[in-house]
Amino acid sequence: MSPIQAIKDWYVSLDNELQSDIAYMFVSLTLGDRQFAPAAAVRRLLQWFDVRSEGTEHEDALAAVTFRASFEYIFAERFTGAGWIFPEQTFKDVIREAAEGKEASKIATSAFRLLRSLPDRRTKWKEAGENWNALVNSTINDDALRQWTQDQFLASDYGPAQD
Repeated sequence: MSPIQAIKDWYVSLDNELQSDIAYMFVSLTLGDRQFAPAAAVRRLLQWFDVRSEGTEHEDALAAVTFRASFEYIFAERFTGAGWIFPEQTFKDVIREAAEGKEASKIATSAFRLLRSLPDRRTKWKEAGENWNALVNSTINDDALRQWTQDQFLASDYGPAQD
C-alpha cells in the first residue's frame, strides 16, 4: 500500500467531526483553498489523496511528507491533555465576556457548545493521535518512506535493467 493511501485509510477511519476539522485546516492552510466549507473540504482532501496516489512513487512519498508535516504542525497538540488548556480557557473567556455584555456575546453560544463538547473531542483526538503515531512509526516516517520509494522504483520499468 502506498504511503498516501495509508494516510487516506487512517483519515477515513476517523469520526466525521475530526475529518471535517482536518480537511478544513489542511485544505485552507496547506493547499490555500479557503473557499471551501468544512463538508466540501472533506471532498477536496479526498480528491487530493486520490490525485497524489496516481503520481510517481516520489510524488506519493512527498505528498505523505507534506500531509504529515502539515497535520502535525496544526494538530499534534490535540493529542495531549495540555494541548486543550488554551482552547478551554478561550471558550471560558468568551462566555465570561458575553455574561459581562461585551462583544464576545455574538459567539458565546458556539463557545458554550464547544466547551461542553470538549471532553468528548479530547477523547476522540487522543485516540486519533495514538493511531496517527502508530501509522507514522510504521509506514510514513522518513526511513519507511525512503524504503517504500526505493522498492517501488526498483520494481518499476525505470529501475535497473534486468538480465
